[in-house]
Amino acid sequence: MAKTMPILEVKRRLPELVSGVEEREEEIVVTRNGKPAAVLVNYNEYERLKDTLDVLSDPAMMKQIAQSKSFYAKKRLGESIEAVFGESFVAPKRRKK
Repeated sequence: MAKTMPILEVKRRLPELVSGVEEREEEIVVTRNGKPAAVLVNYNEYERLKDTLDVLSDPAMMKQIAQSKSFYAKKRLGESIEAVFGESFVAPKRRKK
């Protein structure tokens, strides 16, 4: 859950807050006069959000997604990995914990 902080506090604590956002993927809603004005998010999360918006704003991509959902909702099977890529799928080895 995102923390909410006034802009003056964010200014005073910016280096510390950036570290928290970067390392722990925290989110901080910055307020000005009690109203949300900006959000601090991890750079990787920002890139993921941009990618998601690109997909959502592409009518052709959204049409394909809708067609795929309909196809699989009817319990149909798609093509195998072998058929699509011409080679067998080899699952990556899991690291031991």
